[in-house]
This record gives sequence, structure tokens and C-alpha cells, in this order.
Amino acid sequence: MKKIIYFITLGMFVSLSLVSCLKEDTVSAPTVNEVQMYMTAKNGKDSLVTQATKGKPVKFVVLTKADVCSVWPAGDRQIMKKKKSLDGGVTFPDSIDAYNHPVMKVSDSYIDYGLVGAKGLKTSQMAGGWYCTYTYKTVGTYDLTVVVTNHGYEGPDSQQVVVPSGKITVK
Repeated sequence: MKKIIYFITLGMFVSLSLVSCLKEDTVSAPTVNEVQMYMTAKNGKDSLVTQATKGKPVKFVVLTKADVCSVWPAGDRQIMKKKKSLDGGVTFPDSIDAYNHPVMKVSDSYIDYGLVGAKGLKTSQMAGGWYCTYTYKTVGTYDLTVVVTNHGYEGPDSQQVVVPSGKITVK
């Protein structure tokens, strides 16, 4: 009787372990539903805006179900050092990395993704998505890029999606 119970228990254990190994974890690619900009109004409440104002904080709200989100507002891009050429005053980057790319002091522009000194804004999670605050220092038009990731960071199941989110006009 003990042998029969032993074999039944062993059979159940092996079958359950195989069932759990055969299930695949399919993770869909992350999507961004909407990116909204808010600025604090005179009454102290956030109001939805279409243009940012120089020197005033802008709150970016990314509506997504992604596991990780970063925002690249493209407002600050500074190369470490620049050097003037001897033949006409044209400047070119002096500090370059091992792959002949310029080393950045600071960059929050997605065109510099992967370069030394370039990074997106850290975001905080909220119901329905992620948010962060940023202040543009100069007037102009900037490319806003959102990067969303599902299922971890730099893992075998990581699915990173780059979403160009339009132009931001700063007045």
C-alpha cells in the first residue's frame, strides 16, 4: 500500500511540474494611449495645456499599462567639450567615447540614447500610467519621446517600445 501511495504521489508531482513548465508567459508589447501636459494654474490646480512656458514646470502624464516608462523631453543637450577647428572656426566634439560618439555633459534627447551622459526622466507610477515634471529653460520646439517597457528591464522577456509623442512648443 505504501508503494502505491508513493507512486501516485510521484506521478502527481512529475505531472504537475511538467504542466507548470509547459505554460509560456506571453507578454504583449506595451502601448501608450496618450501623453498629456499639465501646468499649475493661478488657482493652484493642474490644467491641461498644449504649449509649455519657459521656466515653469510642466507635468507629463503618460497613460499606459507598461511596467516601466521614461520620458525624453529633449530640452537639454550639452556635449562635454567642444574644440574649434583651425581652418574656419567650426566647432566639433572633442570628448568622444570608444565608439567615436560624443560624450554628453547632460542630454535628455532621445537621439542621444545610449551615449554617456544621456538619460530620460525618471517617472512615478499613478493610477492608469506614469508621470514626471520637467522645466524647459529656453524657448523653442522640442521632440518628445516616450520609452515604455513590459516585463522587466534588459531581460530576455523585455519588450521596449519607443513612441515618438510629437513636438512640444515652448513659449
